[in-house]
Amino acid sequence: MEFADSGPRVLGPNESNPRLNDDGDQTDEGRPPVLSWEPPCSWDNEVLDFDDVPVAKIAADAGDLDQADCQGAARAAVGNGTQVDRYKTQALAAGDRFCEDFAAGGRVVLLRVVKVSGSPVGELTLSATVWAGPAKTEGAPPKPGDKVYENQPVTVSDEVAKARGCVLGSLGLGSDMPVVTYRNSLNGGGGDIEYRASCLSGSPKMWFRGYVARVEGSADPDLTACQDAAARGESNELEVQVSELRTGDRFCRFDSLDKDVALLKVTAVTAKAPASVTFSVTRWKAPEPS
Repeated sequence: MEFADSGPRVLGPNESNPRLNDDGDQTDEGRPPVLSWEPPCSWDNEVLDFDDVPVAKIAADAGDLDQADCQGAARAAVGNGTQVDRYKTQALAAGDRFCEDFAAGGRVVLLRVVKVSGSPVGELTLSATVWAGPAKTEGAPPKPGDKVYENQPVTVSDEVAKARGCVLGSLGLGSDMPVVTYRNSLNGGGGDIEYRASCLSGSPKMWFRGYVARVEGSADPDLTACQDAAARGESNELEVQVSELRTGDRFCRFDSLDKDVALLKVTAVTAKAPASVTFSVTRWKAPEPS
């Protein structure tokens, strides 16, 4: 199903995802978003596939949603690791809602499940609301010294780690906003910061990769001070127990490969299970060495 400007359009039997080429690679990110369903007669997965675009499942008691609410929910899900890009159809129920922030095409999609029939599910009835806005434009890449984003909230928690099967939390800082994912330790590498939940280690902890240092004082360091502090800090070895963190704690991180500098401020922390840590993150492109 393609969410075109004229309304939802079910693709014909000989049509494939219009935003992908024959190799499955993105070719036109600005086209309308696509929702795919893999029914039991064709695949074993039986999932709704949101085309690799992060989507938030909306709580039943969230009330009515407008465009800003829906977009905010989708972006918040990226920051706390609750985003989904696929969803099992057998887990669906009438009334379930999903929000998608399709930034590339400037659209926000609110999807509602109207009816689920069969076991396994053989028929789905969905309703969709699509808001149009300005499409994301690819401007010039950040230059050394530029701020990429500022004070972006991000949260890692026992609650989400346990709900995903007691897995590692991974915080990545390198895109246009911080992104939290949860993964099995055997699947892929870690992010810029790793979160080991209480169910994994007994005592939850954060492990910082790259050059990292705690920053003393109450004032936020600027780019130069943050990079200098991080460069004098530890490399891939800073491990901090969540019980040692306090609101207001600051960390500076320097990635010498990607040439990024990040300031992370603890804005909320719960040390007892279910533990959680919320950071406010500011990221710059590192200036060239003088």
